[in-house]
Amino acid sequence: MQTLDARGVLWDVYAGEDLPVDRLTAAAADLASGLRWMPDGELQGDRSLVLLRAAEAAKTAAERKDLLEQATASAMAAVAIAPGQPGVWARLAYLRLLQGEPAPAAAALRLSMLSGSFVPAMMASRIELGLRLLPALDAETTELLRRQIRLFWLVEPNRVAELSERPGANDIVREALNGLTDADMLQFQRLHGKR
Repeated sequence: MQTLDARGVLWDVYAGEDLPVDRLTAAAADLASGLRWMPDGELQGDRSLVLLRAAEAAKTAAERKDLLEQATASAMAAVAIAPGQPGVWARLAYLRLLQGEPAPAAAALRLSMLSGSFVPAMMASRIELGLRLLPALDAETTELLRRQIRLFWLVEPNRVAELSERPGANDIVREALNGLTDADMLQFQRLHGKR
């Protein structure tokens, strides 16, 4: 019952609506109240999203910093309870990047790709995040990013083609597509009916 009002705010956030900071922070407080009764990884992840949106809408740098720290703590609590949440790991990576922490951001991005490699709704944003973090990625995570590009090409070839035209992205996209297998090509044909 304590999180009921927050659910409406969450629906608005997921719908992409811009909400005032006070409404977002009130929802975060309601979610925190509910979490005191029962720890829940998904609910904690939702709280991190609401706090991130509040930080993005904050009027002052100090308020933004505080809300980003709260969002990060909430995301970390979410994956501690339920580590199989690729969306929360990706959000944690983004939060770490916003806070100027590329190494922890890269580690969280890696865990996002490992916990859910094929999530079409997240692939574009994870690739964008990976490109921003490219200098901080180790060899294994860079290969996971290449794999993400290949998987995204299977469902959105035009978007990957557009991505390849961006400065700084051409090399990794080319490397990723050079790794396509015969099985990948067959899957592409099944999905798109052409080679």
